Amino acid sequence: MSRAVTLWVGSFLFLVGIVFTVIGLQNALKEQLFRAHGLVVDATVTDKSIERATRGGNPVTRYLVSYRFTSSSGKEVESSTEVPVEEWEHLEAGRTFQVTYLPDAPESSWVQSMGENTWIAVYVFLAIGSVFTLLGGGLAFFEGRSVVRSVRVSRHGLATEGTIVRVGPTSTSINQVPQWQIHYRYRDQIGQAQEGKSHLISPEEGSVWKEGDRGTVRFDRERPEISVWVGTA
Repeated sequence: MSRAVTLWVGSFLFLVGIVFTVIGLQNALKEQLFRAHGLVVDATVTDKSIERATRGGNPVTRYLVSYRFTSSSGKEVESSTEVPVEEWEHLEAGRTFQVTYLPDAPESSWVQSMGENTWIAVYVFLAIGSVFTLLGGGLAFFEGRSVVRSVRVSRHGLATEGTIVRVGPTSTSINQVPQWQIHYRYRDQIGQAQEGKSHLISPEEGSVWKEGDRGTVRFDRERPEISVWVGTA
């Protein structure tokens, strides 16, 4: 159970990290595209508004400006964007300010004053994405490898008798129910003493065992310190 949860958490963090990284890279490429190929034009403010922060919606207050401009091809374009509060305060309907647009896609425009904020967002998304990708990928990889190894040992490992040396609850809980674990001792194929512990089990499953009970253990032929508690054959 614990391994399945850890594997799921690792996979989830990995996917979240990938999403954040992709968003960060997209914003960075968009920024570079506007700087390399964008055309600067004077846009006329048509309206402005505020989207205030709410507990269940916007995390921060956004200051929006609607504007209109004419592209180099003569096409009239209307759009809106978020601007810093300082700029929003002095922009009124009828005033002009500079925007940058892409010649092939004039409906996509960019306000230069937001460039610094865009790069901050890029760095934040890439930083979060990198951390989550590395952390989640590491958890998923190592836990996934552990799960595969346990399945292989439980199916093809050498069987021997194990003796329980301790059994009881752990500090890990699932749905607020403390999970149990069995610690056992066994001897490998050359008679050397080895110790192992089971995966996390429910209290109901763990309570049927006590110290000194014997059960079946399977261990890896090449690495006998790796074992799986089978219990009853």
